Amino acid sequence: MAEASGEKVHSINPDLFGLANGSYRLNYVYLMDGTHGFLIEPSLYMNSSGSEEYTSYGATVGYRWHWDGAQDSGFLGVNIGYASGTGISTQGGEDFDLTVTQFSMVPKIGWRWAWDFGLNITFRFGIGYGDYGASTESDDPLAQEGVEALDSLLNLLPVALDGELSLGWNF
Repeated sequence: MAEASGEKVHSINPDLFGLANGSYRLNYVYLMDGTHGFLIEPSLYMNSSGSEEYTSYGATVGYRWHWDGAQDSGFLGVNIGYASGTGISTQGGEDFDLTVTQFSMVPKIGWRWAWDFGLNITFRFGIGYGDYGASTESDDPLAQEGVEALDSLLNLLPVALDGELSLGWNF
């Protein structure tokens, strides 16, 4: 595993969890003094099923405290993120636009296994606060009713989940 001297301070990791469901996330972490990791993670999600399509863009920033003082370490931290997605939905046989937004603040725990030659595997999990909103530009009463129902459902439990299983490179 990585040694403290000559420690690689940069890491780029694509998230393997999301590839299975059309979610693409790539994170970059800068590790300062072997302990303080600063993360930025853009994301793209695309889904199409039948007559419905949905695309979402987002970004997350975060902090990780590496308790072993190296890339090869467990970590605790927090991520703050925002995402906005648009799509087409069907209510009462009519298509209408739909926009869903999410703000999240999620504490997390994880581990990065890092090898001297640069390869790393990272796993993280967190559960925290999520604030969601649903809206439409349609004036159709059925569309408005559907969006209100979705908004109520999304905010029933203001919870956000965060996870990562990635294979990346330290340099």
